[in-house]
Amino acid sequence: MKEAIRRRGATPLTPVSTRPPWTWPWFGPVMATAAVLLSALTDFDPARDHHAVGLHWSGRVMGFAAAAVLVLLARRRFPRAALAATLGLVVAATAVGAFDASTVVAVAVAVFTAVQHLPRRTATLVVSGVALAVAGCAFAGGRWQTQHVLVVLLGAALGEAARSQREQLTEARERAERAEATRDAIARRRVAEARLSIARDLHDVVGHQIAVINLHAGAASSALATRPDDAARSLAVIRTSSRDVLTEIGDLMAALRDPTASDAGPAGLARLDDVVRDFGVHGLAVRRRVEGEPRDLPGAVDATALRVVQEALTNAHKHGADARAHLLLEYLPASLRVTVTNRIGTGVAPLSVGTGLGVVGMTERVESVRGTMTSGDDGAGVWRVVVDLPTDTPGDQP
Repeated sequence: MKEAIRRRGATPLTPVSTRPPWTWPWFGPVMATAAVLLSALTDFDPARDHHAVGLHWSGRVMGFAAAAVLVLLARRRFPRAALAATLGLVVAATAVGAFDASTVVAVAVAVFTAVQHLPRRTATLVVSGVALAVAGCAFAGGRWQTQHVLVVLLGAALGEAARSQREQLTEARERAERAEATRDAIARRRVAEARLSIARDLHDVVGHQIAVINLHAGAASSALATRPDDAARSLAVIRTSSRDVLTEIGDLMAALRDPTASDAGPAGLARLDDVVRDFGVHGLAVRRRVEGEPRDLPGAVDATALRVVQEALTNAHKHGADARAHLLLEYLPASLRVTVTNRIGTGVAPLSVGTGLGVVGMTERVESVRGTMTSGDDGAGVWRVVVDLPTDTPGDQP
């Protein structure tokens, strides 16, 4: 590798260009100039033997060739004007008896550039007209040869090939940009969904324990002076709840760091007994009833059912009129219905002291597994939450 760099006259810190020479900006003008001048120096006179091709010097021919070279220098910026000018040089050379292949080559180079900038139908008409004009000038100048027209057509074909290649590269680049934009949009959506899922889990994990801590903190402060035993029990509950919430947050963070971890235990209704027992310890008496034959549920539905029960019972504990709630699980043929009710008292809005985000979070979680949820006062002082979760989903939901 070092020897190759040294042979090319570069140092290891000097970047070596790998671009092909025909992509260099000066390559096209140099090749066009060389082709025109060599054509001007080559004698294609049909009166002589076709096999006797030599070099000749003609002041008029070289003058037209030099003018053609100057015109071609501006062909990239003014392709149509360059084509018209080179064709004008062919006509002028024919008029003064200096028709030569050099001006025809200049026309072919101009055609090559113009075809890339003209619509295909227009380019076809223009090339046809130019070819006929060149053929007519060749006849008029007494220098007719088939290659004069073939050179013009070759320039048009090469221009069309260059245009097609450029269009393919542009289309490939646009497809790559669209794919990149699509990947970015998908990534942003996944990040947003992950954030929403984390927010729900944090609310579910922390909401209940914080509500319990808040209730017992109030009870402890009011009973500290007159009922120290009750205050001590409330403080013990606060200590236990604080430890539990810290443990659950730690488990959640561990799951976020390692999503493949499977040692967190069941996250569905298998934990329902523990959840009901915890609410009982914290002062909410939960009466539970199950109708239908319990069965295994899809993982996402199972986890959603447990989270809904936790959130609904937490709201009942925080905003209920008494320390009681009723939980009904109905295993229907194609769904699981979860109903949580608690008394709120006539005319009392149970969520008026909260933010209502718990209900929003429950609704979003239920909708993520294609379920439905309704909640509200039934008019008799009872707050009712009813959730229907489909259990016939094909496999686990993400």
